Amino acid sequence: MAEADDLTPGMAEAMVEAMVEPPAPAAPTGLMRQFHRIAFVVLLAALVVALVSPAWAARRPPQPDPAAALAAASAPPGPQALAMLDAAIAEGRMDDARSLIARMWASGAPEVALRAAELALASGSLPEAAEGFSSLATGPLANPALQGPALQGLGITRLKQGRIAEAATALDQAVAVDAGLARAWNARAVIADRQRDWATADAAYARAIAAQPGEAAWLANRGWSHLLRGHHVAAEQDLVAALALKADLVPARTNLALARAMQGRYQDAFRQSDKKTLAADLNTVGYAAMARGDLSVAEAYFNRALSLNPQFDRAAWANLQYLVALKGEGGRTQ
Repeated sequence: MAEADDLTPGMAEAMVEAMVEPPAPAAPTGLMRQFHRIAFVVLLAALVVALVSPAWAARRPPQPDPAAALAAASAPPGPQALAMLDAAIAEGRMDDARSLIARMWASGAPEVALRAAELALASGSLPEAAEGFSSLATGPLANPALQGPALQGLGITRLKQGRIAEAATALDQAVAVDAGLARAWNARAVIADRQRDWATADAAYARAIAAQPGEAAWLANRGWSHLLRGHHVAAEQDLVAALALKADLVPARTNLALARAMQGRYQDAFRQSDKKTLAADLNTVGYAAMARGDLSVAEAYFNRALSLNPQFDRAAWANLQYLVALKGEGGRTQ
């Protein structure tokens, strides 16, 4: 091996450079570069989470307390909730009413039980309605504050079931408890109409209208009562007033046509008619003309009704056959 003195200057410089210069780093491979990128993204995501987590925690809604939720469901419903339920039943929104009752049922409040019976009545479930009203009126759920409305509902249910004597008893008891029950007075008047007890009918309709002046149905029913008695002018006045309150009250519109036709005012009878109702109105006016003895007028209206109705009009046909029979007997007049 050569001694240091034997080295040439070029060789010595090369050895020094080799001893003091660090080796050059190897170029990173593609896999290492991808690993570095992933590590950077993970660190950045961790930083974002650390910064945002406190804000999320501040916005997170408090978790419901099961005990508080049970207490809220068991609390008696307030006046606003009951008013919403009453409106749903009155407007025929039965699914909405059922949903509202389901939310309130856990309260066990008699006010909710009363609405459940009213819903059954409005839905046509008469046995269920009778059971509900009876329980509130005289049964295990009897409540003095609700006795009048419960008896009212029971009376109306019995009337719809055709149990007239029971209906009259319940309705008389209802208005004895609360004289402001308009529906009870109206139902009592309807019973009086069926019994041809006109004095009782007049008194009951007057009480219903006084208790709830803006209700078109009471005026419409009294108009029908006048028609039953042959008081056509009085009937017309009540029916016009009813339609002023509720223009789409179909029975009132039909009975108004009848009231005018029964006065011989056949053209006036069609004042509210349109394309949808004309065939039915022709039959109604034809019936009035027949009742008045105007058989030729009646026949013309019945034939027109049959020609307008795209389906077979059984009412007009039956009236026409009756008219033919009357003609065969020489006709009749009022």
